Amino acid sequence: MFKVLNLAIRFILELILLFSIGYWGFHYDTGLMVQVVLGIGLPLLAAVIWGMTISPKARIKLPLAVVLLIEILIFATATACLIASGFVTFAIVFALVALANRFIVIKWRMQP
Repeated sequence: MFKVLNLAIRFILELILLFSIGYWGFHYDTGLMVQVVLGIGLPLLAAVIWGMTISPKARIKLPLAVVLLIEILIFATATACLIASGFVTFAIVFALVALANRFIVIKWRMQP
């Protein structure tokens, strides 16, 4: 039961990650065309990288250390986007929950 809950939390974290990057992109202080490209393109890029390297069904099998590095970079980007958008407290909570969730995934060997 707890493993299912942890996976649900992980999925929610991934959705927040994509939303925060997109939100920042759409609110970046430039022209409308750049905002649309950043708001759609950056979350799409993050999703593709995630799907190819981090997800359980990833096509590219990498050592755990490399997977963790990529994951840290993507979550750090999302946290920075939240901070830049003015959601500092939420960004801190998001980062802490993501770290705790990843620790549980590693501890319980929930990722192949």
